[in-house]
Amino acid sequence: MFGVFAGSVLGAIFLGVNTLAGMSEANAVRQVFGQGLWPSIGLSVRLPAFAGLFGFINLAILSIMTGILRRRWLGLAATGLILVILVSAHSAADLAVTVLHVLVFLAVLTRVGLVAAGGFTMALDTLRYSPPLDLTQWYAGRAVIALLPPLALLVCGFYVSLGGQPILGSLLS
Repeated sequence: MFGVFAGSVLGAIFLGVNTLAGMSEANAVRQVFGQGLWPSIGLSVRLPAFAGLFGFINLAILSIMTGILRRRWLGLAATGLILVILVSAHSAADLAVTVLHVLVFLAVLTRVGLVAAGGFTMALDTLRYSPPLDLTQWYAGRAVIALLPPLALLVCGFYVSLGGQPILGSLLS
C-alpha cells in the first residue's frame, strides 16, 4: 500500500511540475490505449509483471553495486547515479524531478521492499501514461481499465494488512 501511495504522490508532483513548466498537455498517453479495448486490457495485465521486473532489476543493480563498493551508502549512491543517467533528463526541472523519482524509488525499495517498489512503479506509470479519467469522454473505459492494477494491489494490501480480521470489523456482527 505504501508503494502505491508513494507512486501516486510522485505522479501528482510530476503533473504539478509539468503545469508549472507551462506544458499544455499533462502527459503523453501510451499508444496502446488508442488501439482498442483488448490491447488496453492486455497492457493492464502486463503492467504488474513489468513493474515487478523493473524493481527486481534495480534491486539486482543495488546488490551488485553494494557488493563491489563494500558500503551500503556507496551502493545506493552508485545505483541512484546509474538510474539518473539512464533517464537522461532534458532540462534542470526534469533533472530535479528525476532525482526525486530515483530517491523515492530507492527509499521504497530499500525500506519497504520489492513488492512496494513494484506498486510504486505501477502507480507512477498508470498516472503518467494512461488516459485522463474523464467519464464523459469516449476513452473513459480505457482509463478505468488502466486504474485497475494499482487499485487491485491496494485492495490486496488492505486485505493482507487486516491479518485475518473481518473487513468491516464488528459492524456486521
